[in-house]
Amino acid sequence: MITNYKMTLPKQLIFALALVFTVFLPSTLCDLEVGFYNSSCPTAESLVQQTVAAAFANNTGVAGGLIRLHFHDCFVRGCDGSVLINTTANNTAERDSPANNPSLHGFDIIDTAKSAIEAVCPQTVSCADILAFAARDSIALTGNITYQVPSGRRDGTISNDTEASANLPAGTFNATQLINNFASKNLTAEEMVILSGAHTVGVSHCNSFRNRLYDSNNNSQVDSTLSPAYATLLQSLCPSNTDQFTLITTALDLTTPTTLDNNYYIGLQLTLGLLTSDQALLTNTTLNASVNSFASNQTLWQEKFINAMIKMGQIEVMTGTQGEVRLNCSVVNSASSAGFGSYLVTLFIDVPVQIEAADLKVGFYSKACPSAESLVKQAVATAFANNSGVAAGLIRLHFHDCFVRGCEASVLLDSPNNTAEKDAPPNNPSLHGFEVIDAAKSAIEAKCPQTVSCADILAFAARDSITLTGNITYDVPAGRRDGTVSNATEALINLPAPTFNASQLITNFKGKNLTDEELVTLSGAHTLGVSHCTGFLNRIYNFSSTISVDPAISKPYASLLQSLCPQNVTQFTPTVTALDLISPTVLDNKYYVLLTQSLGLLTSDNALLTDANLSAIVTDYANHQKTWEGRFAKAMVKMGKIEVLTGNQGQIRVNCRVVNKGTGTEQGLESGPGSDQFSRVASS
Repeated sequence: MITNYKMTLPKQLIFALALVFTVFLPSTLCDLEVGFYNSSCPTAESLVQQTVAAAFANNTGVAGGLIRLHFHDCFVRGCDGSVLINTTANNTAERDSPANNPSLHGFDIIDTAKSAIEAVCPQTVSCADILAFAARDSIALTGNITYQVPSGRRDGTISNDTEASANLPAGTFNATQLINNFASKNLTAEEMVILSGAHTVGVSHCNSFRNRLYDSNNNSQVDSTLSPAYATLLQSLCPSNTDQFTLITTALDLTTPTTLDNNYYIGLQLTLGLLTSDQALLTNTTLNASVNSFASNQTLWQEKFINAMIKMGQIEVMTGTQGEVRLNCSVVNSASSAGFGSYLVTLFIDVPVQIEAADLKVGFYSKACPSAESLVKQAVATAFANNSGVAAGLIRLHFHDCFVRGCEASVLLDSPNNTAEKDAPPNNPSLHGFEVIDAAKSAIEAKCPQTVSCADILAFAARDSITLTGNITYDVPAGRRDGTVSNATEALINLPAPTFNASQLITNFKGKNLTDEELVTLSGAHTLGVSHCTGFLNRIYNFSSTISVDPAISKPYASLLQSLCPQNVTQFTPTVTALDLISPTVLDNKYYVLLTQSLGLLTSDNALLTDANLSAIVTDYANHQKTWEGRFAKAMVKMGKIEVLTGNQGQIRVNCRVVNKGTGTEQGLESGPGSDQFSRVASS
């Protein structure tokens, strides 16, 4: 954790921006362009530079804070300025996540720079670009390193504290966790080591490294990879009872805490890394080699640090007409405020549902493409007539879409190197229904070219599948737009695993603003469809070191599953079994009835009985099918609004499997980590 480190320096040094290292890059990258504001606001970058220099003159610690602020912005929703947004009465923003509060600083400097720019060029320069410029200027002030920043980013309108906790690498991460976390942002293991070098400036709160000094009972227990002398010093500074809000801090780099240099790596070699995640770089052979290389060659690290910062600054950026240019960096513009936190509204409305929220509207295509919903319905009905199993596939396809990047059809995108969401282990080979969406899209395109989004088609198809299997119908608010990025690692991070316990399920659904009741309600979709053996293998073989079979599963049922699934099956073994033994093709409440009889198939199914609150809801639904049906329709509508793109955001794909040409975002499909990295994430 980097926060303000105050140290007085001669003022003449503040302006000594010696341009020692200048890296020349292609001027245009992923719709970002060096000199983007040359015509529209030529003084933008100089105004940011002046603001940062003035703040640095009063407190040199602001530099570390601004570099970290940019990093924490880019790792959550991409570099879209969402970290700058304030919390509201209805939403806790990223900046108030434990990962950011109270340690993150520099907001006031961005606000000052924004005010100066707005006075000259109203609503022209995005907060995301201001933050990228400020980080670059901080690097110049502390390391005599300068580089050109490609700009043209747009500002996001959503900021959620749980997403910060889910996406930011923790100070307690080990090497594998760090590698996987950075891979999910399309950053290599070497780039992870390079960017970690920013810990050569700034300070950390005691709470971030107390795990290396004390055990859970606050007794002294020092990490063996930490210098004993350093540990003693830290214990004298930080008593065992410190917490997140204890204001005591210490420098991350003991030797040059206000200079951006390679002393961070030298400190690691001397077992003087402060955080678990710092010292973890020595526990992996490849990472350790990079540390040694940078410790012995500062120029090499500085050059690579520039390139890594520029690459990081391109993570999932919004450009063109996506997002907005905020007037005030801490508040979304009033005209677009429906996009911020609007998916937090809980919908308690009797079926059929009539709503207009999050810029979605029932009957959205009534004029632009009046036959859209009926064409989807026909495509689903035709497929269902040939194979009733497509219904469960389409419902699950909608769920898996909404839980990764929101309901914007990223799950439908293909990737030439198998790194899209659909290629992730939670989706491949089990996810189905893509061809039904393709058929519906083709029929609609013939009638209404580039009018109806793939995201809306998928929402309609899920609703029609529910009607076919459960005789439940509801109105689907539409107006979603299609996303342009699909990454397999994000599916691994965001989708609830079949091995999740109750606490993990609750946390996962809460991250999508779904309640405990809605978790249990939506789990009822498991009354349809099948599961591959690997989804429940952990329950029937080697359940623990002393027990072979999960005692919570019916013994006869376990024996049946063992006869069906030998112990050596893999993810791609085609054997499947029904999730609901009683009525596997009917959407009803039998799923809940089976849970009460120890006949839930997955760990995550049975987990609903291990929490008193969740178990009470299971019992209620097992006894009252109509109650569940009504709530299920409402929960589907609410889920269908998770982080939707609307208005000018995203695009309307011509082909649901491919982003439109000429958008400059096709690279988003190819930028993920390789399949070997997916395997490592999956196994962890």
